[in-house]
Amino acid sequence: LYCYYVAGVVGEMLTELFCDYSSEINRHKSELMKLSVSFGQGLQMTNILKDIWDDRRRGACWLPQDIFLEKGFILRDLHPDHSDIRFQDGLSDLIGVARKHLHNALIYTCMIPPHEKGIRKFCLWALGMAILTLNKISHHRDFNDGKQVKITRRTVKATILTTSIFATSNWALTQLFKMASRNLPETKISDELL
Repeated sequence: LYCYYVAGVVGEMLTELFCDYSSEINRHKSELMKLSVSFGQGLQMTNILKDIWDDRRRGACWLPQDIFLEKGFILRDLHPDHSDIRFQDGLSDLIGVARKHLHNALIYTCMIPPHEKGIRKFCLWALGMAILTLNKISHHRDFNDGKQVKITRRTVKATILTTSIFATSNWALTQLFKMASRNLPETKISDELL
């Protein structure tokens, strides 16, 4: 619910703007609206995961307790100075959910007509940076500072360049996503629950 109000509604608003701008985009409005919430959720979940320790220092925790309780871990016991495999298992589940949302973001982006290159690049840049951030989090599940999983400026530039080159090719974008997300966990949660 939190992710919806801070990110899903932004996705809905942008989709409304894109649909008002283009009758061609508007033809897919109902499907785009559904995917826009998932797109926002994927971006927000990535930020939440990246910022776990910054939030914790401020006394906040946006992680869902039920995921971690299933693993036998209580979030109030979360401390940056020691790693717990049960926490890392819960983190893996959340990475899988975020990956699924970002896959929906790719589907969303591919529904935008290829000649709308500016809109597609806008979506692809955020999607690309999020998937690469998830990779860093997944590879370093025992991280204890957001700086350890922050992507570099060089990676940002490479993401912008690569996605800009392939912005009009749904096939190439799908292959890039598969390659970039190949080491991420997948979720068992169905689309209806996302």
